[in-house]
Amino acid sequence: MQNKILLVVLLFLCFINVVYAKELDLGSEKYIIYNMNDNRILDENNSHDETSIASLTKIMTVIVAIEHIDNYDEKVTITDSMLNDIDWDVAKVGFKEGESLTYNDLLYGAILASGADAVNALAISVSGNKEDFVKLMNDKVSELGLKNTHFQNVVGLYSESNYSSAYDMAQILIYALKNDKFKEVFEKRNYTFSNGKKTRSTIEIYNGGGNNISYITGSKTGYIKKAGYCLASTARMNDVNYLMITLNNYSKEKNSYIKDHIKSYNYFNNNYGYKELVNSEDVIVTLKTKYAKEKEVNIKSGVTYNYYLKNDYDKNNVKYEYDGPNMVSYFRNKGTRLGHVKIRYNDEILKEYDLIYNEELTFDLESYILTNKTWILILLIVLFLIILVKAVKDKNEKKNETI
Repeated sequence: MQNKILLVVLLFLCFINVVYAKELDLGSEKYIIYNMNDNRILDENNSHDETSIASLTKIMTVIVAIEHIDNYDEKVTITDSMLNDIDWDVAKVGFKEGESLTYNDLLYGAILASGADAVNALAISVSGNKEDFVKLMNDKVSELGLKNTHFQNVVGLYSESNYSSAYDMAQILIYALKNDKFKEVFEKRNYTFSNGKKTRSTIEIYNGGGNNISYITGSKTGYIKKAGYCLASTARMNDVNYLMITLNNYSKEKNSYIKDHIKSYNYFNNNYGYKELVNSEDVIVTLKTKYAKEKEVNIKSGVTYNYYLKNDYDKNNVKYEYDGPNMVSYFRNKGTRLGHVKIRYNDEILKEYDLIYNEELTFDLESYILTNKTWILILLIVLFLIILVKAVKDKNEKKNETI
């Protein structure tokens, strides 16, 4: 009997796990995905966990370098110090000592080819040495208010002192993409260096043409054994801009980390879209009136809001929570704030805004008189007395003139 009860409990727990399982089943242990149109997190998993981020480090290296470069066509001579500590198994562009290249070459070499020689050259040419450049990177961490990030090198080599999180890397990339030069470099697929050498984005190389990634607008890959496969990317599908960071993918499946992004972007594109949450003609609340022939007035939204929601969206489940007066006077001025509205859908508040009064009412004189009869009577008495006093005064003045 006890075994049967235990079996029932286990089956129930399994059922609960299935019901509440995440809709995205990804190979990456940590991730975050944004709808950038609304700067809204769509999904995340362990996104604040500190972890090794491999070559995604170079995103910070490049944006910091860009902010310290005045002329992207200025030449930089490759020195021994830029090359001498690069291990054989680390990604490189293939720059040679004594070679003269532009800052443009170094920026594209760092992002597209993920070249350690390119990022070393950027750091040393900007700051004189890598240590001082890393300080600039950590100063930027503080400036951005990131809580789970610290850099120890410019390349992304493993170190307990070189770490970030999916959330923090998303904030770094969002910040970097506001810079036109970074955006240009990040979104480039192919580049020809000033020495004639060509390169292309690592996501193009590792994808191998096996998956459609035409909608991915920019990317930066990363890999070291401790971090597994990491990827930062942006995408645009049906006028929605997305941004995604995935970290620590240790799957043996080929291109699993790239497929995580493909699966995520396609999932949201196929299952979500912008729905009309509220229309300008929707009635938010019905209020009683004062001094108006209309006994009630329907207060309309006055605004139209579209919201990114799942395709099974049902507007019948939209509820309006109005916080304001329960009566409106004929004398209320149009264009004034009436109250505050919260728009709730499936028990979640999606939008809040001030409700502006713009309705038309018809003045009701009878109602006004009946409501204010005491004051009107007092006013009439006062007016009568004023008239009476004036009449007496005029009579006396006339009498004096006759005498």
